[in-house]
Amino acid sequence: MRYGAFMRMNKFAHVLLVFATVFITMQISTLDTAEAGKYPRIRADAGNDFKVSENKEVKLDGSESRGGFEKFVDFEWELVRINGTKVQNDNEPFEINNADKSRASFIAPEVVSGEATYEFKLTVRDEIDREDDDTVMVHVMNQQLPVGPT
Repeated sequence: MRYGAFMRMNKFAHVLLVFATVFITMQISTLDTAEAGKYPRIRADAGNDFKVSENKEVKLDGSESRGGFEKFVDFEWELVRINGTKVQNDNEPFEINNADKSRASFIAPEVVSGEATYEFKLTVRDEIDREDDDTVMVHVMNQQLPVGPT
């Protein structure tokens, strides 16, 4: 084999290697987008806002959440605001039972007077790590009867 023919072949191999590298990089970078495009959009549904009495069990229901062809692998309920004020994760006033399920519950705390508004966020994730969230407002009503004349 002549040296000139070897150089032309070597140059061709270099061009082929560059082309293959660019092609593979493009395929990898679009893989996540292509994979996510196969499935319909997921949708978290925390339900409608509602009112409850203090000291009663409150049921949060995210069972109407929808996810394409895949099932949800994670549900997460969290208290995010009380009367419009953001709640710190380490300062929650009560425990949410089954906070990792589509249906969760808690005991409504006592309200000094009138009502208190608790905002809960439901986050859902599917098997390919897509997520969506929704919120629901729970208005806890004080049940103390007014004291009349004796």
